[in-house]
Amino acid sequence: MHLYRPIRASDLDAIVELARRHDSMNLPDDRAFLAERIERSEASFSRSVEDWRDRIYMFVAEAVETGDVIGTSLILAKHGSPSVPFYWLEVTREDRSSEALGKHFVHEKLRLRSSTDGPTEVGGLVVDPRHRGRASGCGKCLSAVRFAYMAMHPECFEREVVADIVSVPVRAGETTLWDVFGAHFTGVSYREADHLSARDKSFIADLLPQDPVYTTFFPESVRAQLGRPADEAIPAVKILEKLGFSYLNQIDPFDGGPYFGCARDAIVSVRDRRTLVLPSALPAPGELDAEERTLISAEGALGFRSTMAPCDAHGTPLLDATIRTALGIRAGDEVLVTPLP
Repeated sequence: MHLYRPIRASDLDAIVELARRHDSMNLPDDRAFLAERIERSEASFSRSVEDWRDRIYMFVAEAVETGDVIGTSLILAKHGSPSVPFYWLEVTREDRSSEALGKHFVHEKLRLRSSTDGPTEVGGLVVDPRHRGRASGCGKCLSAVRFAYMAMHPECFEREVVADIVSVPVRAGETTLWDVFGAHFTGVSYREADHLSARDKSFIADLLPQDPVYTTFFPESVRAQLGRPADEAIPAVKILEKLGFSYLNQIDPFDGGPYFGCARDAIVSVRDRRTLVLPSALPAPGELDAEERTLISAEGALGFRSTMAPCDAHGTPLLDATIRTALGIRAGDEVLVTPLP
């Protein structure tokens, strides 16, 4: 059984190990940074961070039998403010033709854009490889738990939600988007820029060009990377697409990874949620073998908790004593039922 819950300070060692294997902007291999982010998350869930726009919510997947933390995901309540703008590269195309030469070209252009009133961002979805796969549903639940929490507290999030997808990895010695673009204007390496941006993004506006840049001048290998998710991110993209997200023709200025987006209330997990009152009767043991599964979330005695539960033929979740104990709920409590993609 997997439990999906807010991260705790005691999870730091496990999260550092996950980050070591999956270093990314939202989950960097930086112990001090992760410790600060966990502290911010705990303060966000407890509402100690007064301004909802400054909150960051981190969730973990815990294997209940062992207590191991096997995955994580997060929500940035707002990505883009007057003090820390949200930056992206807008991807557009320009048609050019010459009758005299009988030639036609479609040129791709990148233009730096920013917003001081940005969207909510979801990211940081990392699952231990040993727990990936259709049977466990861990990745789906870690994705959906974020939207279940949004459905419970819509006032704490923006109306638009985006996801920054990790780009195609580049092998040692190969050229990257940053090599042919950002590095020429900033004088720092991708790794330096990536980690610096987690704390201070001012150098982006200060140094990157404001005018459109034609990718025609980029090597073909770099052009082929733009807007393409890494193979390991494709399952996450498919989950997002099932939830209503689509490609925004926007890419990350650092690695060229695509941005996907959706209106918050149009996300399937938000739009099709249901609230039920937990009955006193427990399901019969045979009913728990049902193949259909859904995500159950509650804010009971233990705070916010979620887990995957079987459903009967009518789509009603079957919550046995184990699930009720894990969620800290009892008969008469309300639970949120969120469809899984």
